[in-house]
Amino acid sequence: MSIVGGFDVHRNQITFDVLDTETGEVFRGEIRPATRVRLREWLRRFEGREAAIALEATTGWRFVVEELQAAGVEAHLAEPADTRALRGPKRRARNDRHDARHLRELLQSGRIPESWIPPEHIQELRTVVRLRKTLMDERRVWQQRIQAVLYHHGCPARPHLLTTDRREWLETLALSPSGRQTVDLALRMIDRILQQLAGVGMAVMPISA
Repeated sequence: MSIVGGFDVHRNQITFDVLDTETGEVFRGEIRPATRVRLREWLRRFEGREAAIALEATTGWRFVVEELQAAGVEAHLAEPADTRALRGPKRRARNDRHDARHLRELLQSGRIPESWIPPEHIQELRTVVRLRKTLMDERRVWQQRIQAVLYHHGCPARPHLLTTDRREWLETLALSPSGRQTVDLALRMIDRILQQLAGVGMAVMPISA
């Protein structure tokens, strides 16, 4: 491999440490802004050469790996915890440049702790699962808010507040104006979340024959 490098990926910049094994020259710097288009432009310098670059499996890795692969660069995704452990006793990197160099040195020595790069359809499904969890967490928060109102008004605690009979029960409760407003709003928000949950993931689900 004539080019071996390490990327430290952040929201605003990608810090790189790249070694040309043919000349022994090391290139260090930053790719700014850290966007797909800017990275694609930067990678053109490796056209026609064998290159490999390592980066950690942290937020932002997906578009970087996609652009590396599209440019014909061998992408290596490193497991963050194992990468930190390989720094030795002094495991905290001093700055982004040291992180990038550490990744490059691990890759160069064949010690990079590889993390699986899932295919696109798996990445899509993972995103959908995270989105569904976010919506379900939000639904639970609104349910907890209703329970808090009931407790504050001295009403009995009852589970499964979203069933038809429990909703009818909620409508009969004597609550303060603010309490009634909170419960009604919470139920509307829950209904809206349920509507969104029904459609989440449909666009990426495989179509059966």
